[in-house]
Amino acid sequence: MQGNEEGPVAEPRNGGAAALSQAQMKRLTAVHGWSGTLLGLLLYIVVATGTIAVFAQEIREWSVGASAPPGIDVPVDAAVRKLAAFMPRGVLGEVGIWRNSRGEVVVAFHTHATNPASREEEDFGTVFHLDPATGEVVSRLNDFYSDALWDRDGDALSSFLIDMHVALYLPYPWGYILVGVLGLLMMFAALSGLLMHRHLIRDLFVAARSRSRLVGHRDRHALASSWSLPFAIILAFTGSFYALAFTITSPILTEIAFGGDEEAMEETLWAPPVAEDTRRAEPADLDAVIGRSSAEVGGPAEYVGISNYGRADSRISVWHHPPEGRLTWVQTLFDGVSGAYLGPRPEIGNAFSVGSSLFALMWPLHVGDFAGVASKLVWVGLGATTGFVVLTGLSLWVRRREAEPAWRRFGLAIVATGYGVPLGAVAAAHGAFLSGVSGDPFLWTPISFFATALGCYAAAWRLGDPLRLRHLYLTLLAYGCLALPIVRLFCGGTSWAEALRLGHGEVIVIDLLLFAGGGLMLAWRGSWLRRVVGIEARQPLRQPAE
Repeated sequence: MQGNEEGPVAEPRNGGAAALSQAQMKRLTAVHGWSGTLLGLLLYIVVATGTIAVFAQEIREWSVGASAPPGIDVPVDAAVRKLAAFMPRGVLGEVGIWRNSRGEVVVAFHTHATNPASREEEDFGTVFHLDPATGEVVSRLNDFYSDALWDRDGDALSSFLIDMHVALYLPYPWGYILVGVLGLLMMFAALSGLLMHRHLIRDLFVAARSRSRLVGHRDRHALASSWSLPFAIILAFTGSFYALAFTITSPILTEIAFGGDEEAMEETLWAPPVAEDTRRAEPADLDAVIGRSSAEVGGPAEYVGISNYGRADSRISVWHHPPEGRLTWVQTLFDGVSGAYLGPRPEIGNAFSVGSSLFALMWPLHVGDFAGVASKLVWVGLGATTGFVVLTGLSLWVRRREAEPAWRRFGLAIVATGYGVPLGAVAAAHGAFLSGVSGDPFLWTPISFFATALGCYAAAWRLGDPLRLRHLYLTLLAYGCLALPIVRLFCGGTSWAEALRLGHGEVIVIDLLLFAGGGLMLAWRGSWLRRVVGIEARQPLRQPAE
């Protein structure tokens, strides 16, 4: 959010042609400001947790103490045949096979049933966790997938961060709908901001002026927003697409195009086309199918989906991470009886098209998972910049209204939220490790986050001074980061020696980043680092927020 404290003035663009009249710019500034202010704090929470969740896989490996296995690289056919022999035929309609973060092979048999809690048709079935070396069952669970099976397959910390990002930890579908609305709000604010940038290219290289002046804050906001505008639009569009696709768009499509028949819609969009044939048939060798698919794609299989296992009309879909030179996942299709290779298949629909290609691009563009760690680092940097733009935009809006007590309180809430999310994430990690010793980390991880966040708001209400609040929050965040690797090790986490022996480099890297981050925050708080980078250590900050 950006505006001139004396009022926006239309300036000539490109050779002196007036772009927007003064009245138009004033209205656009108001719309831009209010669109970001109304739900700006929630939007910041979504952006901040999403920035952390970009490295959800690495956080999962660090907290669990094991590197993600290289896809399905162990024999699974014999184990699946043995399990299927004792399963009711009704749950053989859909079978999923993958490896979780602990390295176990997961085999899930499921069908559809009415969930008494939601009174809706949901996936119901049995999930087996197998020892990858022996194929023996480690654990078994029968339940509705939405209730237990998927949620607890990973670790508590990364699962919670993802849930906060995609649904703000609210019940389905309301959390997804709210996040979808926030995405649309972010896209609207980004587009209106683009129209308001009279000198977009110049603003990419603007230098912030004096930090004690409002104009300096506006310069930093303009600089950050100029660099992050394209990313913000992409992030907002793809995020809204995912949040609203299955909560609003899909039900509408089902009602209009399929007369409310959800199963028919799913078969049309996702199921391989095959004539129904319920005769029993010997299943194809899954190990041979996975090996052939990996050879075709040039990478390990990440997920295997089987329809109608043990029937003549069975089909096997094998999914692979994007191979080198591609941005999107690759799906191959096989005959479930003969094992014959039927060719590649799009992520949606039955034929490759512009629509299916755009759909496939949504995921890598949203999470930055297309060029390994390098693309993820870029997405984290741009995500952090976007979060900074949200906070500084809110602060600029508040500063122009700080004469009113309610807006000053809102300024304190901005400070509390800005620091509260990273503080809450660090507290959630502490809660996950400490409760993992003798409690339920899936319970205490969110409790730790929300208790810390509430503490940040209570401190803001009690102290009422932004400068003291920042000092307190930064101190807590610094010591929380410094203590986290020690707490992880104390609670049974992987030691550095063991991590080196097993090749779990993410354990050491994340620990070192936490130590470095905590040390830098203490140095910044102690003022010498601010002098090094040319920012005054002490300043007469009377405003409620930056």
